[in-house]
Amino acid sequence: MASPRRSLIVSDLRGGRNGADPPDSLPDNQAVEMLNVDNYTGLLANKRGGATLLTETGGTAFSGGVKSLFRFVPAASEAAAELWGIDGVATPLVKRMAGSTSFADVTLSDAIANRPQDATAATLNGKLFLAYDSTVDYLHVWDPNLATPRVRRVGFATPAAIAAPTNTGAGAYAAILRYYRVRWLQLTGTTTWRRSEPGTSVGFTPSGTGTGVIVAQPAVPSEQETHWEIEVSLDNSTFYRLSQTVIATTTYTDSAVTTTYSTNTLSAITGAYTKWTSVKYLLTDGNRLLGAGAHEAGGKNSRVWFTPVLGATDQGDDERVPNTTEQQNWVDLNENDGGAITGMGGPVYGAPYVFKYRQIWKLNPTGDVTVPYQPRKLIDGYGTVNHKSIISAKDSYGNPALYFLSPEGPCRIVIQGVQGGSATVQYLGRDIEDIWATINLAATTVLSHGIYHNDKHQVWWWVAVDGAANPTVKIVFDVLLGRFVEGDRIRGGWYKHDGKSAAAACSLMMSNTLGATMSQDLKPYIGQTDASAIWKCDTTALDDAGTAFQAYAKTKPLRLGLFGQNVAIGQSVLLAKAATGVTITQTLDRNYGLETRTSTVSLTADGSESRVIKKFEASDLAQAAAVQVQLGDSAAVATAQWALDALEVPVFQQENL
Repeated sequence: MASPRRSLIVSDLRGGRNGADPPDSLPDNQAVEMLNVDNYTGLLANKRGGATLLTETGGTAFSGGVKSLFRFVPAASEAAAELWGIDGVATPLVKRMAGSTSFADVTLSDAIANRPQDATAATLNGKLFLAYDSTVDYLHVWDPNLATPRVRRVGFATPAAIAAPTNTGAGAYAAILRYYRVRWLQLTGTTTWRRSEPGTSVGFTPSGTGTGVIVAQPAVPSEQETHWEIEVSLDNSTFYRLSQTVIATTTYTDSAVTTTYSTNTLSAITGAYTKWTSVKYLLTDGNRLLGAGAHEAGGKNSRVWFTPVLGATDQGDDERVPNTTEQQNWVDLNENDGGAITGMGGPVYGAPYVFKYRQIWKLNPTGDVTVPYQPRKLIDGYGTVNHKSIISAKDSYGNPALYFLSPEGPCRIVIQGVQGGSATVQYLGRDIEDIWATINLAATTVLSHGIYHNDKHQVWWWVAVDGAANPTVKIVFDVLLGRFVEGDRIRGGWYKHDGKSAAAACSLMMSNTLGATMSQDLKPYIGQTDASAIWKCDTTALDDAGTAFQAYAKTKPLRLGLFGQNVAIGQSVLLAKAATGVTITQTLDRNYGLETRTSTVSLTADGSESRVIKKFEASDLAQAAAVQVQLGDSAAVATAQWALDALEVPVFQQENL
């Protein structure tokens, strides 16, 4: 006699997708696929938001794709945030959106020469610092303090030695040997924004029959300098500032009594204003700028440079890297060991983290002004594939965490203890090893990049797979749903997204509402690889800027009874959020593909209910030992977001086999 009816309830798929383990071995809360969905609201799944095109107005139109995006907050208020983009033409165009919904072209002192997709940026002291490959060995910065703001070089070239000074006038100016040298300055009022290293000094003894000494300005570097600074010394060792002269005045006459030289301001020691080299990666802790890697041949690939803290001298502290006998503002991290530096992350509790391809280093703050960081290797064997895949977020307990893509897959550093005293590397990627097996680590254009969507507590990574040169798949990790298992591994919380919004060369979090006042709620934005366009993601749009996508969850095979028994299932019932005009398709796969049956329900409410309970008509099956259920869109379709909470499958035992 057949047993009475029982119900099989599927009510929780918040363990996410698991494409690595055998389907029959999955825990009840995991699915074999979660495509274009997450569990932000639905216990089973909810369809992801669509994407909308950001209408591009103002300036020269982007072309060649949008390769890099940055968010710049120039003032204390995030309402003044700016959106920056770089395109992919032969001479890349840089544009900014500030206080409006229109872009404006940005003037660069030195054009981007190569790979605009590798450009990185950091905000410090009201400036946007930009690291990109140009034809000169300089870091660059957006300087709003110039009369005509532009992206200029950071620091100055060292001046050439001055020409031999000359006598002037008729008198009895003392014939005492002295030494002159000059520096370049950028001044606004009395504020020194930057200063160069001194040029080579030149000795001169006046004739004794003149009234002074004429010092001529050397050739200017044309790096937006506003003044030149003349320095003098009686011993060619201790120098004093004689004058700060506007750049248009090309000579300076020294008629000062030599005994008064020492009453002037003592000059900075040589090396205090060493300029930045052309680094690849940037990071800031709010008081210092850090840079690593080298674009130019011969540069140090495992060195991290850093500025003094802001306010150390209040004279260009954000644009100098001291390299003196007293202070060296750099640390080396085992050059040629573990590969070159591939990125930086953090800081967390004041500690920056530096990544090589297969090493991770922590720069421990010391509190010592002259030696502010003590490097410590955190781990061998783990590193990151690129800088733009390093993401600051948190773990399920609210601890700070750095997420990154290693060559082996996604990982994170969890920082715990008092002021981050304990840092542990955890592997996240077991559940998506089927996707990672297709990763193209040799992607020629963009391998990966990512963001942290704080409102949804999700880390998003775009990755290049199946030999593609650019990302075509997005992997999504919910930081609240991942769970610790043995061996410092995290399981659960993964989703796979495809469609047009997964084809992105770059990403950032930017204001949801753009305009004169930028909103402080943030949304993901991407540079779309198939067009020279910027898209806003996770919107209420029904599709990806006009292209529909399919979303569904597919369960593991559900065992309906003992082996050797045939089981019948009745018409299943779905609990879901009411959604007018939305149709959900259920596909039942009997006995591992022996038979497939499809049925649909409408999520339109019958009245004013917020949740609907709908029966899938004609969804019953007989002679089933196992059934696999797919719920969601039947195909790529432009439809409103839906959220599914539970499925009840009536089960009736039939005869034994």
